[in-house]
Amino acid sequence: MPHVQLRDVVAYYEEAGSGPPLLLIAGLGGHSGLWSPQLRSLSLGRRVIAFDNRGAGRTSAPDKPYSIAGMADDACQLLDRLEIEKASVAGYGMGGAIALELAAEQADRVENLVLIGTAARPGGRQAVVTEGWAAARRSNLSREQAFALTAPWLYTPALLADPSLRDQAIASGANDPHPAQDHAYARQAGAFLAYDATSKLAAIEQPALVLSGEEDILVAPADAAALAEALPNGTHQQLPGAHAGLVEHPQAYAAAITEFLAAPVPAG
Repeated sequence: MPHVQLRDVVAYYEEAGSGPPLLLIAGLGGHSGLWSPQLRSLSLGRRVIAFDNRGAGRTSAPDKPYSIAGMADDACQLLDRLEIEKASVAGYGMGGAIALELAAEQADRVENLVLIGTAARPGGRQAVVTEGWAAARRSNLSREQAFALTAPWLYTPALLADPSLRDQAIASGANDPHPAQDHAYARQAGAFLAYDATSKLAAIEQPALVLSGEEDILVAPADAAALAEALPNGTHQQLPGAHAGLVEHPQAYAAAITEFLAAPVPAG
């Protein structure tokens, strides 16, 4: 279980495979386990690193303000500790915001970008829902009740209509062996809600793949497409599923990422 000191936190990370490096960044409250279903596919011919953001999983959770810029700096420091000069970076949700910030401020460290369920900034619906999730984590709701509130925003109607699949999805979140602490979840949410990459997009020149779920109601495919359009070398692709399509359809996402990273870089 490797850990490494990054500024004021001790961060947990996992590695698989060898070859060109790929850094995986989880979303709000999530940790490296998010990527477990894709890890085998993504690590074929690649050195894949998945880590826990500050406040999540097995990384330290200081109770002080967080920022997307600070979490991007954590990611950059992790690359330094692992002696990786440049990596492709994939981020989901809030992890996509961290990836955008890393590409904007440390362009020489980022080879390619994969942004999943990500927009340039949280839209009105996503902002209200995220605020509600943070409030629920600070309330006296049980963990199972809190995850039941998130499920309609994350999963497809087909999954939610199947009681066994719905209960399994809620139980998976509620019984996570490495849950984000409630104060840290709120700190991450505050950082995410305050972030807006709009003014930085035109300068992010790395090849970028923006993936969105066809049934995503949290980050609408139109918002993901607008992000891809604003990036000089951005491409938008829709895949099956909703906001948690990465969980419902892991191999479809792994295949899209693998195909994108294997494509030759356009000249110039």
